[in-house]
Amino acid sequence: MLIVIVWWFWLQVMGLAALPLVYRFFRRFPDRGYAFARPVGLLLVGYVLWMGGSLGLLRNTVGGALFSIVIVALVSAFLYRRGRPAEDSAGSATEDPGLLVWLRTHGRLILAVELLFLGALALWAVVRAYSPELTTAGGEKFMEIMYLNSIDRSEFFPPQDAWLAGYGISYYYFGYVLMATLTKLSGFAAHVTFNVGVASLFALTCVGAFGIVYNLVRLVDRSRNTSSRPIAWGLLGSVSVAVLGNLQGFLEVLYSARLLPQGFWQWLDIKDINQPFDPALAPSLMPSRSGWWWWRASRVIHDLDPQGNSMGIQPIDEFPGFSFLLGDMHPHVLALPFVLLALALALWALLQAAGQIEDGARASGLQAWLAPIKRLPLLAPFVLGALAFLNTWDFPIYLLVFVAAYGVGRWGRYGRLSWPWIQDVGVTGAVTAVLGFLLYLPFYVGFQSQAGGLLPALYVGTRFRQYFVMFGTFLVAIAGLLVVLILHLRKRISGGRLVRSWLVWMAAFLVLPVAAMLVIVGTMLLTPQGQQFLEGIRQIPFIYELVGDDPWLSVVGRLALVKLRTWLMPVVVAGMAALGAVLLQHSLGRSGEAGEGESDNILQHPSIRFVLLAAVVALLLTLSVEFFYLDDNFKVRMNTIFKFYFQAWILMAMAGVFAVYWLTRQRGWLRTGFVTLFWILFVMGMFYPVLGNISRAGNFDHPPTLDGIDYLAESQPDDHAAIAWLNENVAGAPVILEAPGRGGSSYVYEGRVSALTGLPTLLGWAGHEGQWRGSYEVQGAREPDIETLYNTLDTETALTLLDKYDITYVYVGLLERSKYDPRALEKFARFMDVVYENEGVTIYKVRR
Repeated sequence: MLIVIVWWFWLQVMGLAALPLVYRFFRRFPDRGYAFARPVGLLLVGYVLWMGGSLGLLRNTVGGALFSIVIVALVSAFLYRRGRPAEDSAGSATEDPGLLVWLRTHGRLILAVELLFLGALALWAVVRAYSPELTTAGGEKFMEIMYLNSIDRSEFFPPQDAWLAGYGISYYYFGYVLMATLTKLSGFAAHVTFNVGVASLFALTCVGAFGIVYNLVRLVDRSRNTSSRPIAWGLLGSVSVAVLGNLQGFLEVLYSARLLPQGFWQWLDIKDINQPFDPALAPSLMPSRSGWWWWRASRVIHDLDPQGNSMGIQPIDEFPGFSFLLGDMHPHVLALPFVLLALALALWALLQAAGQIEDGARASGLQAWLAPIKRLPLLAPFVLGALAFLNTWDFPIYLLVFVAAYGVGRWGRYGRLSWPWIQDVGVTGAVTAVLGFLLYLPFYVGFQSQAGGLLPALYVGTRFRQYFVMFGTFLVAIAGLLVVLILHLRKRISGGRLVRSWLVWMAAFLVLPVAAMLVIVGTMLLTPQGQQFLEGIRQIPFIYELVGDDPWLSVVGRLALVKLRTWLMPVVVAGMAALGAVLLQHSLGRSGEAGEGESDNILQHPSIRFVLLAAVVALLLTLSVEFFYLDDNFKVRMNTIFKFYFQAWILMAMAGVFAVYWLTRQRGWLRTGFVTLFWILFVMGMFYPVLGNISRAGNFDHPPTLDGIDYLAESQPDDHAAIAWLNENVAGAPVILEAPGRGGSSYVYEGRVSALTGLPTLLGWAGHEGQWRGSYEVQGAREPDIETLYNTLDTETALTLLDKYDITYVYVGLLERSKYDPRALEKFARFMDVVYENEGVTIYKVRR
């Protein structure tokens, strides 16, 4: 476990380098941003190295990484020293005792954060050591290790794509740069650091969630600086975001134990457990279905076609606890710590905007346009812009949260919906977006996306019972908060007025998206491409069986009737979101300095405002996929639900934990009911991580290892030995030829050499390359050339192709021998040198 200590050390160094900057920036936070020092440090170090490498000013080496740490530390210290006098003279709401004094007087908080980070890192490193395999299926680990190795072998940026030699990576790869930087500094191989990297993401997520909830609670309990309650609630936030599962794990136990009748499972209709009980299996409290039963938790939503049959491609409803259990290092996981950092920025924006001393409403002319820009610190667009480079879908979501939080905070300075408020908030949002784009401009220059706009979800919908299995724990907590706050508001505002406001908001959340759907369909009918797309939908057998050759007006009407079978989920979700919007609406108004105790209107408390905003955004994210999905290669809403539900989980978890905290401060049977139900559902949700990780780790009954390719030493010993030789003896990034998958395949063993060494090959997982680049033109052109290179008997033809693609090494293993003509493979020995050979693998090198 030396690698865990080394990994912890370098994250600690980066956190300390950024701590002065974080301390100054988050001065309105009770924890002064201490919980966010590591992700800020890691992000800044990675950015300096990446930007320097993109401009050709810095090499992607250990020296470059160390130089980046020094630069971050110097800039952080400079900004801290420069900011202190201005902060003191401004009369900040939080006195500045100085960083060292603050550290000495907040030992309990610091100890809690440090123990949480170290404990979470060590715990998840142990968990990963019992299921470390970097396999080709059951996730995308082969793709992810390929990225890490490719970046490690790239001297400058953009990094090479090891599965498409001669091309740079066309993907949001910044998270892999961060992990590759830590890998370089650690001195270990990527196939070992991979699992420690996942553990560090888990630890950073836990600490980030802790920081959000801790600060929200402490902003309420300002008079209890020595209380451990905020720490306890912060820990609950960590568990809720990073560990807790949906209710599928508990349902698996009930299904395995056969404690409910078969009719219930058919009504619930979650795939796999909607089947008759297997008579060959005895009832058991441990889920006993064959295969990875825990995988089903990420496929709870079951879409049906208009005939009521299961769709071919089903939605993904992944959540952080599943992602960490699976152990993938995918962009949505790599972005998690920085998503929480973006949420911290949104809370900062709300506090800062509400606490601005000057009144922006008095500015006019050019000053009115420049004032928001002057107030915007560079760290905001830097972090939010990074999300586009980490996991592109996250950028618009958290830009919206940030701008909305800023707008809520600034409302108190304007007092009404007015042009100055719109101008202030609009300029802030626009400048944040533009700077967030410009700060990462080198990434966008070579980036290609498969996304093709919005498409209407004409007939599919989510059944509320499955939605509740996914989010029920948090829905109960949020509903409790909304009800209690509405009852509080009812004391000051008539019930009729509240009902009218609620109906207006609810109508907006339901009618507007339906109208937008109809506009999209109408627009498509006016263009040849749109008509072709819609006619393609009509020709789907299960749709054609329903609508035939009817005109599109009739088709839309029939599909709308089909969609009405899932009416309950959008109505409930829109109703809850509308309640939150009503409460937010009535929270706006002039109030004193943010966080100064509790005013007569508890809705004006910054923590309440922030939680309401988070809850409304989360609910609307899950509601939006009932009406729209983003067009991609899959042509269904699978990925859209995946991306939106994942972020909704984070937002709901933050809001839900704070909601339970707030409810515990209230009195009455109503709050007791909601709190009790939350804890019942929370315990049910904990079945998933406990039993799921036991199952995933094979009951922890085998020797642990963090080496992700250790299993190849038994299953593919010749490849394992040859890959180790390449990693030890081949420097730089010469091109190596190996067998690709056929027909655009993915999740296959082909591409294993390039993935596990970072040496670029002509073609790896061609299907994934098609997804990343939105085209199969290059891959399709290379497939016959690779076939010719291996199968031709003509030396000159082979030499011509080797020269065309600048190939240095040719890899001939058991896989290649099974695919290509054995006589043709012998030709390489006539004009190439054998540089490595074992029983099953021969590696040839071109004679230069």
